Amino acid sequence: MVMNGKQEGPQKENLSSVRSYRKVRSKKPNGQLSDNKVPTELRVKQCHEFKIKDKELGTVDLLLHTSHDERVTHYGLQSRATNVVPVTSEALAKKYPNVRDGMVAKIFWGEESRTSEPDILKRVEKIANEHDSVRGHIPELLWHHTFTDPTSAMRKALGVPEPTTGSRVLHILVFPKLRPITELHGKELFDVWYQCILCHIALWKEGVYHRDVSPPNLMWYWKAGKRIGVLNDYDLSSLADEPGPRGNERTGTVPFMALDLLTEEGQRGEVEHRYRHDLESFMWCFAWISLRYKEGVLLPWGLRPFDEWARLDAVACGDKKLVFQARMKVPASTHKDGPMWKLLEECFDVLDELDFTRRRQRRKAGMVEEEKAESESDMDDFLAKFTSTPAWAALSNPSP
Repeated sequence: MVMNGKQEGPQKENLSSVRSYRKVRSKKPNGQLSDNKVPTELRVKQCHEFKIKDKELGTVDLLLHTSHDERVTHYGLQSRATNVVPVTSEALAKKYPNVRDGMVAKIFWGEESRTSEPDILKRVEKIANEHDSVRGHIPELLWHHTFTDPTSAMRKALGVPEPTTGSRVLHILVFPKLRPITELHGKELFDVWYQCILCHIALWKEGVYHRDVSPPNLMWYWKAGKRIGVLNDYDLSSLADEPGPRGNERTGTVPFMALDLLTEEGQRGEVEHRYRHDLESFMWCFAWISLRYKEGVLLPWGLRPFDEWARLDAVACGDKKLVFQARMKVPASTHKDGPMWKLLEECFDVLDELDFTRRRQRRKAGMVEEEKAESESDMDDFLAKFTSTPAWAALSNPSP
């Protein structure tokens, strides 16, 4: 593998909103170099070039645009420091000439003991061949590479006890570029979001458990003049036939996790992660997008709710979300789209009633309730509680 640092040329920043500093080397009067931090109006954009040997293509060139405005870095409960950056590649462009909107590279440190995301995507692709609700609604993996030296090798060399426990390997996956769901609003937002829900339940029934539903993982693209929703990002997913107690493992992105999983019991792994938890996450995603964005644009600080949810620990965030679910109160300055707000009210009424019932049952039992196994009919019934609400039915009707 060869990696080179390159510069993409300077780009001006708006220093009225962001004061940027750049470390420079300057000469002292005596001719020696010194390090100084000085304000700068120009930021040099960086990119990095990789050349990786590949059995099929010989050598794959990857130019990672690591300073691009569209770079996304994600940290969740299972810290893997995922970065998604625009990438260009002559080898992959030649192999996939129909990829018109560009490509992105996903780079992350995955647990060595987990089923890898490429292997999970193979299973997902097989399911897509049998289900229309999945076909076209999953990411297309163009190319991937896993670096062969896991962190366990370094841990073993350092004499760390149980060096393979928690060992990670570096993955690079390349996909066609998709568009974020946060660009959408109104009925177009609802349509794409609902497509992702239908894809998700079909995968869950077939034994692929996503377990990290969050806005960055809900994407879309154009096809034949229609917006097609994509359920993205399977590096924290698990398989029904996978060995080990994955069902009680804590995965997810805190502001969007189900309330059951944000309790102290949930954080200790005493609550099994079920389909209903992921569906609840879809509701939190919809609240986040529809109340923090206006016509696809993130509202300014002070005019959008929920900022503190991203800064709180899991249990404290759960407490805040429980209050919102029960009272549905947001600052008076919050932007509310009429039909979307009505949908939120009705969906969170459903969640609040179900949550109240479960908490009452647990209090009577004096412990965390051990629920029976979740059947496909249980999943259908749970989803139907939302799809049968008047607001959902109204938004599901085709546009005139």
